[in-house]
Order: sequence, then C-alpha cells, then structure tokens
Amino acid sequence: MTTDADHHLSVSLNGADNVGKTTQLGWLHRGMPNARLVGTVDAWDSRWREVAAGDFAHWWFVGSTTTEHVGLMLGSHVARRAASGPLALEDRGLPMLRATCAATAALKDGLSPSKALRLVDRIAADLPAAASRREMHVLLRRFDDPAREAAQALAREPEPVTERYAAYQRMLAEILAVQVERGEYHTVLDLGDAPILEVQRRLRACFAQAGVDVPPLPDDVLDRLWVLGGMSESGKSTVGELLRDEHGVTRLKIGYLLEVAALRAGVAEPYQRWSEREQAERLAEEILRLAETTKARTISLESAHRFEATAHLKRVWGERCQVVYVDADVAIRASRAAEPEIRLRGRDVIKRERGADRIATIADHVIDNSGPLSALKLTINRLVSAVDLPKVALHASSPVTQSGWLGQATDHVLDEQVALVLATGSTGTASWRDGWSDLDLLVVRDTASATWLRDVAGTLPAPDSRKVGLSVFTTADIDALRVPPRVVQSLRRAAQGIGVLYRRVGYLLPVPVTAQGDRTSRGELGLVLMTTRRLLAADPPDVRAVHKHLVLLAKILLRADGHDFHDADDVLTAFRELHPAAGCSPPTLADLIHRPHDPVLCRQLLDATDRLLTYLDRLSHPSPDRPCSRRFAPSHIVRTNQ
Repeated sequence: MTTDADHHLSVSLNGADNVGKTTQLGWLHRGMPNARLVGTVDAWDSRWREVAAGDFAHWWFVGSTTTEHVGLMLGSHVARRAASGPLALEDRGLPMLRATCAATAALKDGLSPSKALRLVDRIAADLPAAASRREMHVLLRRFDDPAREAAQALAREPEPVTERYAAYQRMLAEILAVQVERGEYHTVLDLGDAPILEVQRRLRACFAQAGVDVPPLPDDVLDRLWVLGGMSESGKSTVGELLRDEHGVTRLKIGYLLEVAALRAGVAEPYQRWSEREQAERLAEEILRLAETTKARTISLESAHRFEATAHLKRVWGERCQVVYVDADVAIRASRAAEPEIRLRGRDVIKRERGADRIATIADHVIDNSGPLSALKLTINRLVSAVDLPKVALHASSPVTQSGWLGQATDHVLDEQVALVLATGSTGTASWRDGWSDLDLLVVRDTASATWLRDVAGTLPAPDSRKVGLSVFTTADIDALRVPPRVVQSLRRAAQGIGVLYRRVGYLLPVPVTAQGDRTSRGELGLVLMTTRRLLAADPPDVRAVHKHLVLLAKILLRADGHDFHDADDVLTAFRELHPAAGCSPPTLADLIHRPHDPVLCRQLLDATDRLLTYLDRLSHPSPDRPCSRRFAPSHIVRTNQ
C-alpha cells in the first residue's frame, strides 16, 4: 500500500558556504513550476528573528547550548517539512543541518567531528521528527580535500571574517567529509572551478536520472560570449559591428534578449520583477536557445549597464565569457554624440547609478577608444586572435643539421629583450637539403627598433653560398598573430618541440590552432598566385623558386583539406593522391637538386605548376562533371599537426 509519503519528495542542496546552493536552487525552481522552493530553515520559526536581533554570532558560537542550537535547527526543519508540499526544494537538508550543529558543537566543546556528530544525533533522537517522505540530498563541493574546500569557502567571502568563523568553516568541511564517507548524501558533485551554468546542467541531469521532473537546459554549443560595456558613445556599437563584420560574431542586444525572456515568462517589467542575478540567468537561457537554433558559436552582447548582472553573467559562463569595457574621455564621447552634451551627461548619471562605470573593475579587457578607428580595429583583432590561443612553455631542441651556425646565430641576436629564437622551415631538420634549402631564423623580441635591426639583425653572419633569411617580430605581433602563414606553421611546430633554439624564462608562446593555419594560408593565396605566375613568365625560369611555390600552393590546398605536411616530397605525393584531377606530376626534388639545368626536368616542373594553377582556378567554380578529389589521406605518408 502506497502513501502520500511515497509520492512526496524533498530535494536538498548542501555544501560549505559560498558553494552556490541558493543560486542553483533558484535557477532550478524556475524550471520546476510544480516544486515549492522552501528555502532555509530560518524562515520557518519566529525564534530566528529574535536571535538575529541581538549578537547572532555570539549566540551561535557562545551563548547557546548545543541542545538549544540543535533544537532550534531541527525544530525549524520540522516546520519547513510540514508545509513543503508534494515536491520541495530545500536549501540545506537534514544531513547538512546536522553537520552545521556538529561543527558548532565541536568548536564549543572541543570535540572531534565524529564525537560531535554522535552528540547531535543523541539530542535529535529526543526531538520530534519531520514527516517522513522520499528524500534526495545532493552535496556540492569544490574539492574532496576538507582543507581546500574550507579555504575556497573563505576565499569567496565578500568581507574579511573572524578567526572563529574560519575555524567553523574548517570544521564544517571535515564533518561533511565524514558524512560523505558514511553515505549520507545520495549524490556528491565535485565542482572544481566549474561555472554556474555547468553546475546547473549537471544538477538537472542528476535529478532527471533520479526520476525528478526537471527539463534539461538547451544544448550548449557556444564557444565564446563577448559582453560589451561602457558609457554612452564610448564605441560599444562599433566594437559589436567589428566583431560581427570582421570576425563572424553573432551580434545581440541585452535588452532584446530580456524582452524575449520576459515574454516567455509572462512578465511585463523584467527589470523591476527580476533581480540582476536572475536577469543574468534568464539571459543565459535565451543565449543557449538562440545558439542551439542558429548554431552560432560566438556571440556578442550589448550593452552591459548593470554591474551585478554583468558580474553574475561572468560567474554563470566562466572563462567563456569575456567582458570588454570600452572607455573614452567624456569630451571625445561628447564629440561623437548626436545630442547635446547635457543629455549625454544625463545618460551617464543613469548608467552610473546602475554601476555601468564599475564594470571596468571586473572587465577582462579595457579598451581606450579615444584614438582613431584603425587603433580600435587592431585592438579588436588582437583580442579575438589571442583570447582563445593556448599558451605553452617551450623547450629548446637540438638541431640535427647546421647546428654550428645556428648556435652562432642565436648568440649573435640574443639579448634581454629577445623572447624566442626559432629555426624555421627545414632549417636544422633532416629535411634540409644542402645547395637548395635556405637558412631561416625567426626572432621574437619585445621591440624591433631600426637601430637594432641595422646593428644586430643586419649584421648576422651568413655562411658562404647559403642564403640566410632572418624574420623579426615583436612579442605584440606574436600575441596578436600579426604574422604570415609560414610563421603560423612555425609556431605550431615549435609547440611540438621543433626548431626551438632559445626561449626566455617565463615566456609563453601562443599556439595557433589548425583552423588558424588554414585560414591564414588561404588568406595569402592571392599573393602566392601572383608570384607564381610571375615566376612562370620569367625567361629563364628560376627552377628553385618555381618548385618552392608549387609546394606552397599544394600545402595551402592540403591544409584546407585538413592535412598538414612539411617535407616537400611528402607534400607533392599527398597532393597527387588527394587531388588526382589536377594531373600534377612534378619531378622529384632530388632530381632537381642534382640536375637543376636539365631542360626536360624544367619543362616537367613548369607543366606541373601550370596544371596546378589551372586546377585551382576550376576548384572555385565547381561544375557537376568535375571529378571530386579523394577525401582520405595516403596510407604511406605520416600526417603531422592534425
């Protein structure tokens, strides 16, 4: 025979202070309209107001006896349970209430966690029990180590705390760990640094698995969320336009999304009805829905005017959310406005009341937009290029060829401003061909003044009959990926330990992803085509230069196919197998090196290059009868840098 108790359910979230219990419950409740958010026990007994009217901390830690403390805590829980309804969401369930009582008793009486829990249980045995029903207790914790968990709870306190409170948090974390070992929580979620959105998703999945009726959040396909803040006429809209037009970011307005959320919830005045935290969470759900529907991977939001909403949005999304504060002097902003300055200042007053100016203190990026548009474009390009790049500490590698000259060259350019020295291309590798390959060196330096370029870079000694190519970029250039495709490939190879001759201690190299290598290569395709056609028109042709450009064109197409080869023969072999319709059959590199003036080999090279150019021209104008290229990699060639 089933009873109401079998059908009634109480779900509780538990954990140390500041782990996010109340925030997660509030969001959960919006997705569970049939549930009742019963909150914390202090709302269910009038005696809490009397205690709070005095010195609450003294009563909690000193003035009350353990029996009084346990009686009030558990008596309040009984009252809460009596009015819970069929489905209740509890902020701290019975195990957590026992834990808080035990932690307090342990401090008052000098007890161990286990003895304190036994004391609380003995007192509870003589008190009225809450009505029986199904229960599901979930423990949220950042770390399984009690010391780290307590430290995290204290670090999240907005104000400094007393040593007594800190000791209480440490004891509470120890007691929660004891309870976990005893199996008093149905589920333990170790959160680490997971943002609020990820925790909410995990909670809903956990409850759904246990049979609790809670809808899942929309699928999360978003890679990056840009949140744009700043005062009136600072340039937020221009930044949003640049992100959209030059970087493919979906541009949205916060006001519009909140209107959609309000319509969905049947709320007429969202800014009055919803706290700023709830506004941020409602925004997050609308962003998820839109991204799921449109498959947008990167979104920008304008305009962030409310400080607490913006701060909470960062907590909801974590590192995926990048807040950009656009700043400019008031006189410059006034010169951009189409309204009198007095109206601009009036709008500033309203925004400051909402905390819009304080968003600069929590922004990931603060942009001074007092200069020309060119400066803003360069700044936005750097932000977008650098924000998603992983940075790694490289380790120097030993070159297998030209080691003597590479050592001398490194010593020649090295000083305190040099961050990185790389051997690039085939230099220093087994692919280097004497009499054919160049000696290529890349230097990354904090600055690259004309004086240094003349006196140091310009005096780099070159071995007899060997061409030396020295490329110099600043650390700012590298951070913004303001480099040509071949340097992008060199950076990717350096991350694999190839070609690193020197790295300054502490310097971290941003590593471009495969897609960036592909995009930058195709972006240079026009220049490569122009140069290749000039080489074909020359009489006599420069065999070495034509071959290098043939290989470069093949590399660009292979990268677009998702393959990355470096050795010239591997590149051309792969191209023949993946693009047989090109009919590109150049001579081998070994034959060209040994017989560079052979007219038969020269004609074969020119014909292969001409065929590749013709094929490339057809690729951008596909027709139904054009043969498709093969979509797989040759089995006998080793692929790298996938």
